[in-house]
Amino acid sequence: MFQSSDYQRLLQQLTVFFAASTAEHSVTESLEPAELARRLMLDLPAEGKPLADLEIDIADYLTHAVKTAHPKYFNQLWGGFSAPCLMGDLLTSATNTSMYTHEVAPVATLIEKTVIAKLGQLVGFSNPEGQFTTGGSNGNLMAMAIARHRAAPHLKAKGIAKEPQLIAFVSAAAHYSFAKAAQILGLGTENLWTVPIDEAGQMMVPVLESLIDQARAQGHRPFFVAATAGTTVRGVFDPLSEIATIAHREALWFHVDGAWGASVLLSARHRHLMVGVDQADSVVWDAHKMMGMTLTCSMLLLKQSGQMFSTFSAPGTGYIFHADEADPNDLGPSTLHCGRRVDAVKLWLTWQHLGDRGWEALIDRYFDLAAHAEALIHQHPALELVTPRASVNLCFRYHPQHPDQDINALNLSLRQTLYKKGLAMVNYAQIDHQVVLRLVICNNQTRPEDITAFFEQVVEIAQQLEVERVRCHT
Repeated sequence: MFQSSDYQRLLQQLTVFFAASTAEHSVTESLEPAELARRLMLDLPAEGKPLADLEIDIADYLTHAVKTAHPKYFNQLWGGFSAPCLMGDLLTSATNTSMYTHEVAPVATLIEKTVIAKLGQLVGFSNPEGQFTTGGSNGNLMAMAIARHRAAPHLKAKGIAKEPQLIAFVSAAAHYSFAKAAQILGLGTENLWTVPIDEAGQMMVPVLESLIDQARAQGHRPFFVAATAGTTVRGVFDPLSEIATIAHREALWFHVDGAWGASVLLSARHRHLMVGVDQADSVVWDAHKMMGMTLTCSMLLLKQSGQMFSTFSAPGTGYIFHADEADPNDLGPSTLHCGRRVDAVKLWLTWQHLGDRGWEALIDRYFDLAAHAEALIHQHPALELVTPRASVNLCFRYHPQHPDQDINALNLSLRQTLYKKGLAMVNYAQIDHQVVLRLVICNNQTRPEDITAFFEQVVEIAQQLEVERVRCHT
């Protein structure tokens, strides 16, 4: 039975958790998996227990959870906290519906259509179609499936066994989800051709042209090219207009993976990074990244309506989509999914709270923070910005001041020490065999003073590690 006191206790626990997501507290309590498992009581019981007793389990979970709303959480392409988003998540879970029919999700269906229309308008699509998906990877998979269906609609029934090889093109810095999509769709990763990137990290369009010619010369059929708007490591935007010109001339489906970077369309100052996106056939946009929504909140947008239905419709749906009651508002027939969580409400509620101007201010603030971080890197003689800043990703490293230090090993140790001490979470990557710390600015709780304090900690810990390493070798 519903007891309001049980839920009040949960809200109190969450309030305490979020109150501890501040610079005065640690980002996380770093424990090895075996030690964490030893401390927790995870075995499932034969006999259940009252709701009130779950308070201990909830407390254990929160104690050891990473505080992704912490102002020094820079680890992934998401973070921060949004009160209206949390309200939307609670509303979605409480009403517990699915997005396949208007009948079972009447308000949610209209909200999703409203949000899709707004995002499509920002992209520059006059009559957009789209849906919320389970993430950017799923959106890229769906886009490639739709492109394949346009290129060879008979494959939906006949399969690809005797077909010419279909070739898709992505840049060397594209997300790995395209390789997974090629596997799942039966194209094969050997038919996903990688286009080199230039020194700025952008797809080399002349090489794309030559690879398309090469594929056709080998008897293959090019059908798809994906540009990246905000690469995962460096935050680079491919030259969308140039790629669009090639794609249209060669009759290729032009997809833009804007999972990370499409949110710059919300800002008049920074939407120039997406010039040419209106010429795309499809766009992926993750609001759970730069817009700060809780996971997941991702959309696939299409320029031309009707293509989702022609690609994903299937027989055997009469038990849910009744032919004599066909509702043009039903979203289910046009999606890859059956049951689908309501993810639109939290974004819609947050938009109600922020409005267009609030989103613009948020995006501009991230770029200002990134510029502040860039200035701090340039000002310190031991810090190096390894690649020029393209947006809000900063790839940097600490240069050891003592000779014969392994710079890669030192920066790895630096990252791990920050994490184990709970001071900050920042990820790392490799660029041209150089280990770099990847600072990502997309946390609405981060302030300029948090960025300043972060770099002070970076330098202090790196210097300590240097001294320790010198001692070990003397």
